Amino acid sequence: MKKTDTEIGQQHTLREWPESEKPRERLLSQGATKLTDVELLAILLRTGIRSKFQSLTALDVARNLLMSYENSLSTLAMRDALELSNTAGVGPVKAVTLVAAFEIGRRIQNMPVGDAPLLNNPEAVHKFIMRDFAGEKREIFKVIALSTSGKVKRVKTMTEGTLSASLVDARAVFKFAILEDAASIIVVHNHPSGKLDPSKEDIQITKDLVHSGEFLDIPVHDHLIVGPTGYLSMKNAGYV
Repeated sequence: MKKTDTEIGQQHTLREWPESEKPRERLLSQGATKLTDVELLAILLRTGIRSKFQSLTALDVARNLLMSYENSLSTLAMRDALELSNTAGVGPVKAVTLVAAFEIGRRIQNMPVGDAPLLNNPEAVHKFIMRDFAGEKREIFKVIALSTSGKVKRVKTMTEGTLSASLVDARAVFKFAILEDAASIIVVHNHPSGKLDPSKEDIQITKDLVHSGEFLDIPVHDHLIVGPTGYLSMKNAGYV
């Protein structure tokens, strides 16, 4: 059987990269949540390609693949193995691996809620989410998708870094909510300084999200600002 360009020549493996650039080692030392979408894809792909025509690491292939699908994992996850296998550096075997991984993720998401936490008040939200922010020095913005009964379906980090209205995209927030079939959402971000007073950006973000949620019929129940020693509920403060 004739080999494709993705199979010609020697392959670039993760072992060839500098220690600080190896996604597998970073996952082991820092945890999976610290890896980018590209790095997680590179782990699944395992190898890149080296031929007389091109030389790509697994990170290069993963980056190109994600860019081909609007830099969206959710968009990528909807493609079948045949389509993915036509991407340079992927091929049939890697395409099957990716499709299998995405399917596992969907099956986990679709499992019965069961003993998932019920988030029906700010204290319950803070207790549930505070471990995600322990020791964080950067501002992180998370969205919690809830079922019709108010139980957690999934949590997703939307942004990391300095929070601003321009960085929190309402479209991305509600795209996630729609994909998760969320009945409602709660948003949370941290103030590493410990000062819990909402900024002008915090207030504007909250208003924008509440307005979008009303339009899409996916209510925003609350926006929590959490710090090392406590939290502030934007709902209790009158902004939701």
